[in-house]
Amino acid sequence: MNNSTINADTIQLWINAKLSPKAIEETLVSNGYEPQIITQYLTEYNKIKRGKRQLTGIVLMGIGGFIGFIACVMAILDLIPGMQDFFLFALTMIGISIVFYGMYLVFQ
Repeated sequence: MNNSTINADTIQLWINAKLSPKAIEETLVSNGYEPQIITQYLTEYNKIKRGKRQLTGIVLMGIGGFIGFIACVMAILDLIPGMQDFFLFALTMIGISIVFYGMYLVFQ
C-alpha cells in the first residue's frame, strides 16, 4: 500500500467530523479518486479509528484494575471498619465494570 497518496490531514478531518465510511466513499467518488485510492483511504480511516478505540479500552482496563486493587487492599487492611462492605462489594464491582467496558472496546 502506497501511503504517499494518502493525506493524513484529510483523514483526521473526517474523524473529527465523525463521517461514516459511506459518506467518505461518496465524497472521494465525487472528487474523482480511483477505486484503489478510495480503498486505501477507507482502510487507513478504519485503522486510525480502531486504534483510538483500543487505546481508550486499554486505559479503561488499567483504571478498572487499579480501582479493583485499591478495593482489595482497603478490604484487607480494614482501615475503616464500617466501610469494609463498600470496598469489598461496591468498589470491586465498579472496577470490574470499568475493566469489562475497556475489554469491550479493545475486542470489539
